[in-house]
Amino acid sequence: RSKARLDTCNDDMQWLMNTVLQEVADISILKGHRNKEEQNKAVDEGHSKLRWPEGNHNSFPSKAVDFQPYPVPQRREKLWAALAYIAGRAIEIGKRRGLVVRWGGDWDQDGDLTDQNFDDLYHLEIRD
Repeated sequence: RSKARLDTCNDDMQWLMNTVLQEVADISILKGHRNKEEQNKAVDEGHSKLRWPEGNHNSFPSKAVDFQPYPVPQRREKLWAALAYIAGRAIEIGKRRGLVVRWGGDWDQDGDLTDQNFDDLYHLEIRD
């Protein structure tokens, strides 16, 4: 399932997440591309702030992915730590290819994780 979801993403995101899988940790891909119904449902459920077609999941192929470590840590603090670790490594790996990768735990990319008003710790996107 992860491979099929990742296949809906652009080549750079596929390269990035496959490299994360090889170099960092075992991960599951939860979502790549979101269609209109899925995107607007994500907003309605509080998982996204952007309605269709404004989200980076909405392009096809997608410039965004939602991921989680595998296996999923059962304690919240361990899960959050794993998501932050994987995201940080993904950002650094992306730089090797000249990619600007943004994580949903640091939307403004300033390194301050306390100044967010919406956290999406499962989310990574490639910026234009």
